[in-house]
Amino acid sequence: MAPVSIRIHIARLAPLLPQLGLALRRRRGELPTALRQAGGLGERHLGALISLAIAGPATVSELGERMDMSLAHTSLVVRDLADAGLVDRNNDERDRRRIIVSLSEAAKPAVAQMRNRHAGALGRFVSEFDDDDKAKLFIDQLSRLVECLRDADAP
Repeated sequence: MAPVSIRIHIARLAPLLPQLGLALRRRRGELPTALRQAGGLGERHLGALISLAIAGPATVSELGERMDMSLAHTSLVVRDLADAGLVDRNNDERDRRRIIVSLSEAAKPAVAQMRNRHAGALGRFVSEFDDDDKAKLFIDQLSRLVECLRDADAP
C-alpha cells in the first residue's frame, strides 16, 4: 500500500487528469474552419500539424520521434494529412530517398491560428513559474507522467 503522502498526492492528481483531457477536447472543438472541414482529424493529426508549425519540417521518422509514434503510424498520419491537403511531402534535396513533410501553404493560416490560441494559454501558464528551471522541471515531470500513463506495466 502506498504511503499516506503519496495517496494524498494521487487523490489530488487523479481527478485533474480527466479535467485536463476534457479541456484539451474542448480546445479541439475550437478548430479553425479549414481544419474542421478536413474532417476525421484526431489528436495525432493535430499534434503533427502543431509539431510542424513549431519545430518546422521533418522527415517522417523525425516527426514520429517528436510525436512518440511508430514509423508505420506516423506514415498513416502523414498520408491522411497529405490527402486532406494539409501537408506537403517532398523529396529531400540532399538525399532523394528521404521525404520531408511540411505544412502546406493552404494549411499554414489555420494551423497558425490554432497554434497561437494554444500558445497563449500555455504561455500564461509557463509565465507563472518564477524561473526557467522550474518551468523546465514541470515540463520534464509532465513528460514523465505521460510515459508512466502509457506504460501498461506501471504499478
